[in-house]
Amino acid sequence: MTTQRPDAAAAAAGAAAAAGADDDAGATPVRKRWRLVGRWSGGLLVAGSFVFWAWAFSPWARTENPARLDNREFAQWADQRCAGARTAIAAVPTARQAASREERSDQVDRATNEVESLVEDLRTRAQASLATSTEGDGPPDADLVRDWLADWDVYISDRRSHSERLRTAGEDTPDRELRFLLLDLTEGSTYTERMDGFARLNDMDNCRVPGDV
Repeated sequence: MTTQRPDAAAAAAGAAAAAGADDDAGATPVRKRWRLVGRWSGGLLVAGSFVFWAWAFSPWARTENPARLDNREFAQWADQRCAGARTAIAAVPTARQAASREERSDQVDRATNEVESLVEDLRTRAQASLATSTEGDGPPDADLVRDWLADWDVYISDRRSHSERLRTAGEDTPDRELRFLLLDLTEGSTYTERMDGFARLNDMDNCRVPGDV
């Protein structure tokens, strides 16, 4: 690593500042105005996005958010069913307890079986009990849960891919290449964050993504 002396660093900083000042000085009033607009617009976009998502999953928005389920009985049942699945997954040995990558692969598959069973039960219950239409402005409960469970299906697939990589890895495969990878479906976040947000919004904290992999 190259380390600048204090006087050299100060000179470099001064030169950079002078260059920026010369650039601004040479700009026309129109260019200056558009630069200012661009800076403010970028800042407002970032701040606005943060405020929206902070509000969307906050307690204050839970009673009016369009992703809030009307069928509270389903939400309560789902949270209890998810709690049982989390208990079963927690009983599976952890990665540190695995003697080999193949054994760890088997552990992941065991836990994934629990996740699959959970999703099957949630889907069956949703199809039998959730409304497919609504009088409000938001989507019907059946559509909301269907999309949520579609993300769970992707999550299960990613878990299966992870266990397969562990099982087929060679002895010289570095550990960094065997990390759990998520299919990239969104920009700036992961689909699991969307899943967890829906669970929290509907008071189904036990239905957040397991943290075992």
